[in-house]
Amino acid sequence: MTDWKTKSRSFDTVAENYDLYRPGYPASLAERMLAVSGFPAGGHILEVGSGTGKATEMFTSSSLPIEISKVSIHCVEPGENLIRIAQTKFNRYPGISFEQASFEECREQPARFDLVISAQAWHWVEPSSGYNKAARFLKEDGWLALFWNVNPDPQGEIFQELERIYQLYYPHSEQPATPYEAVIQERKTAIQESGRFDPVLIYRFPWSERYTTKQYLGLLNTYSDHLTLPEEQQKPLYKGIAEVIDRYGGWIEKPYLAVLFMARKRDKA
Repeated sequence: MTDWKTKSRSFDTVAENYDLYRPGYPASLAERMLAVSGFPAGGHILEVGSGTGKATEMFTSSSLPIEISKVSIHCVEPGENLIRIAQTKFNRYPGISFEQASFEECREQPARFDLVISAQAWHWVEPSSGYNKAARFLKEDGWLALFWNVNPDPQGEIFQELERIYQLYYPHSEQPATPYEAVIQERKTAIQESGRFDPVLIYRFPWSERYTTKQYLGLLNTYSDHLTLPEEQQKPLYKGIAEVIDRYGGWIEKPYLAVLFMARKRDKA
């Protein structure tokens, strides 16, 4: 299995931590997605890389202008443990179904869905086939909605100290991180260059989450790059991070920027 595939499947090994510590998404994102797509009553959603249902659960909120009992959500996820947790979480919602498969391997369901969504997972989909398959699955006026929580540059002394710990045990200088604004533009360009969708709309939702030391370390251990670190590197890194957070009272406020990319399926004509 390639390194890329190994990382994409690593989340299943920490499924419970993923459900406990990974952040969800602001309710305003789901509201915008439904409004822009004109999602119909009794509509059909396909979720790609649904994990434990961190995004799926947005649609069970009573504050949204849909009746979940009338909506069909089909979740495609390759991780057996991730699906098991999601099935337990949503077992009282008969309209939510699951298929254990990668998106590339899932069964064909042409022109069935009003909305194809993917939260924090589309970058694991093979681009040469993913956009074409999403377009095939969508109805004539269907929409693609991809969204991620990205990490804006955090400010404050605690993050400066954490950066020094990373420079000691996991130096970014070996592989500089791409600025998040550049990542946003790359993802927009990828959708447009597929040729299957109308111009991309981008919506941004800044928010934050507070973590205790234990919760923050649990969160880090759901990131593929941290999860696959050798133990001799991971152990001192986590120890140093814990010591920093404990010195600041045992909690940390992490900023997020949820970015939603939406594009309507292009009319072949």
